[in-house]
Amino acid sequence: MLYRLSAAFCALILLALTGAPVFAQVEPMPGPIGEESIAVSTSGATSVTESSAVLNGYLGSIGPYSTVEVFFETSDGQSTSRQTMSGPGSFSIGLSGLTSGTTYSFHAVAMSRLMGGQRAEGSWVDFITQHTIPTAPIEISTSSASDVTSSTATLRGYLSGMGPYNTVTVYFKWGNYSSMQSTTGSQVMYGPGSFDIPISGLAPNTTYYFQAVAKPDVIGVAPVYGDTSTFYTSGGGTLSVSTGAQSGVTGTSANINGYLNSLGDYGSAYVWFEWGTTTAYGQTTGMQTQYSPGTFSGTLQGLNPGTLYHFRALAAPSAAGGVTVHGFDAVFTTTSSPGVKVSTSSASNVGQKSATLNGFLTSTGSSPNTYVWFEYGTDTTFGNSTPQQNMTTPGNFSFNVSRLQSGFTYYYRAVAIGNGNQSFGQYSVFQTGGSVPVNISTNPASSVATNMATLNGFVSSIGNLPSVQVWFNYGTSPSYGKTTAYQTITMPQGFSAQITGLNTGIDYYYQAMAQTQDGTKVYGSQQVFSTVSNSNISVVTSPASSITASTAVVNGAMGNLGNTSFVQVWFEYGTTADFGNSTDLQQMTGPGNFSSAVAGLAPGRTYYYHAVAMNPTGGSRSVYGAATSFTTPGSGPGPGPTTEIPMFIWVVLGVFLILIFVLIMLLAAR
Repeated sequence: MLYRLSAAFCALILLALTGAPVFAQVEPMPGPIGEESIAVSTSGATSVTESSAVLNGYLGSIGPYSTVEVFFETSDGQSTSRQTMSGPGSFSIGLSGLTSGTTYSFHAVAMSRLMGGQRAEGSWVDFITQHTIPTAPIEISTSSASDVTSSTATLRGYLSGMGPYNTVTVYFKWGNYSSMQSTTGSQVMYGPGSFDIPISGLAPNTTYYFQAVAKPDVIGVAPVYGDTSTFYTSGGGTLSVSTGAQSGVTGTSANINGYLNSLGDYGSAYVWFEWGTTTAYGQTTGMQTQYSPGTFSGTLQGLNPGTLYHFRALAAPSAAGGVTVHGFDAVFTTTSSPGVKVSTSSASNVGQKSATLNGFLTSTGSSPNTYVWFEYGTDTTFGNSTPQQNMTTPGNFSFNVSRLQSGFTYYYRAVAIGNGNQSFGQYSVFQTGGSVPVNISTNPASSVATNMATLNGFVSSIGNLPSVQVWFNYGTSPSYGKTTAYQTITMPQGFSAQITGLNTGIDYYYQAMAQTQDGTKVYGSQQVFSTVSNSNISVVTSPASSITASTAVVNGAMGNLGNTSFVQVWFEYGTTADFGNSTDLQQMTGPGNFSSAVAGLAPGRTYYYHAVAMNPTGGSRSVYGAATSFTTPGSGPGPGPTTEIPMFIWVVLGVFLILIFVLIMLLAAR
């Protein structure tokens, strides 16, 4: 008995010296202590979903104990519930409340509940919860096209459901085949509603197919399509106008009429009249805008009594570059009266700042004294008058006007009055000398996409003119061939015009234009832009390099820039398939490799990333390389710290054992 006690205490002293924990209670053992150890291993996770998984392990040995507890620890310091096992075998514990698309680390643990009992750990194993990208529950429909002409149409759609997304991008596929080979520009919708996008460059008498499309800006979510609809363009008609009859003719006024027969291919047209005492006309009425065929009229004032007048109707497309058409010549004669008659003669001595206006008093009627003068100005409202002169017999009269503006067109007419009867001469014009005071420049195009672009210009001076008209000439050659709509500006400023219906990957030439009221044109310089398509851009995601526990270098390669001169590239990365982080933008002007260093990573984590490229002038749509991943070295956050026995307990225990040993030796000596 004494020998067994001595052996036991010696064993305790040996355990204390080797650093093994010593406890007050010892479980009965089938054999000597240390003969066998607990063994456990970690198996892979099974039944992995977006929010749960089953963790698996295998207890290889229970060591010298009759039972052990098994459980799992995760890398964030959490422990699962525990199970008691009395022999080797598999064990599993479910884990819930997980985040989708996330990497988790765990290991199996087996240990005795006894103080000083063994603890065994399996290796760390990773698993990733599922990440299911939902099918976009977006609802979109294709509406009927509107404003269809022989060359243009407006495509319409309706977004009735946004699904789970805050924004949805909408656009149309269209073409003269059911495959719909063309795509319009896009619009961003922030809520349900209708949308429309105009298209141009269509062929007359042709059936076109179109389809509304919606897509959220989320990786992996496919576009949603509305039904396919069709429209038929009208025939390529021409603009046509006719001259109507006169009405309400008096000695000094008359109403003249016209009829716009057809708008042809145009949405609207300007209509007006030319008139005068000969078929050279020389005077015009103000322009009116017609949006459909129909009658229009004008009132002539300041006519001479008993005089034959010619007039005809004219029409021109509202869009720049159209051809002016006119109706036949018609005539009327003002009623006679014994009043005065006057006519306007050509101006003379025209300089940069002055001119001599000339007129002829044809008849004084029954008036012994007739007063004559001139009305003049930069348009047919005149606004200025010369002093009156007294004449008693027919004859020429003149007046020199000064303080005129250089390079301007001036309108004027002679006026006479006698016995209360007033008579007007016909309008006449002259232009002062000097250069045209308009400066215009052509600026680079912007918002260049696959089939549209915005042309830009700048008018730095309009001189002293009240306004000028501006537009752009453009086309696939330096001879242009197409024009944008006229715009009227009243001060120096920039101006723009969007053009659509362009072809992908084509050079387009364009030029800013200005025109003064007298028809003088001023030209900007010629510029060129190229339409582009992101479908020509290719980018590849390459393996990461220089991976440490907290940093890595992600790599990519730009394969093709398509038809553009530069692209922007970057990387998206993160611990899930949603990425969530982006590197800084880089600009590339040719194919080649590119890289970005990322920092602040966590050890022992799997990171997903892909390369991204975008043509900033090609519709701003991104092209993505394939997603790949890398894992930072390290085990990641391990389990929580184990509880160590304080040093003073070891000292007290050692003293206690020594006393027991001395007591045993004394008893043995007796």
